[in-house]
Amino acid sequence: MLVNFVYSILNYPLSKFVNIAMSKKVMIVEDDKMLCRIFEMFLTDLGYEVTGFFPDGDSAIACCMENHPDVILMDIHLKGDKTGFETAKIILEKFDIPIIYLTGDNREDTIKETIFSNIYGYLLKPTTKIVLNTAIEFAYHRHRFDQSMRKT
Repeated sequence: MLVNFVYSILNYPLSKFVNIAMSKKVMIVEDDKMLCRIFEMFLTDLGYEVTGFFPDGDSAIACCMENHPDVILMDIHLKGDKTGFETAKIILEKFDIPIIYLTGDNREDTIKETIFSNIYGYLLKPTTKIVLNTAIEFAYHRHRFDQSMRKT
């Protein structure tokens, strides 16, 4: 299955990669306001539309009902009663939106828990604009590929 995905990306028309960020909506689920502003600056510079910042799982889930983002950047440790893991599981089940964990937590148990979740990326903070862009594009296109495979 991964071979099919790589093959489809390699044979993707070059014109599709021009302005690839355009019109993609990205939600940020992060409880650090300063980091949210930095990510917003990165994403805006790259041409993405930021749908909002959410410090907790419940507000992120509510936003998904109203404004279906194309990709979500999710911190693992959030304010409120839901972790990023719990929030991601609900969003994936209800809305089928690709999620990239963006966290400062590199503990082995956290990474193991991530491996067994249906997630499209795991980035350690701090990150760069280029790494963030690559992760978003990979998650978005991998998710579309997965959707097309489920339909067949």
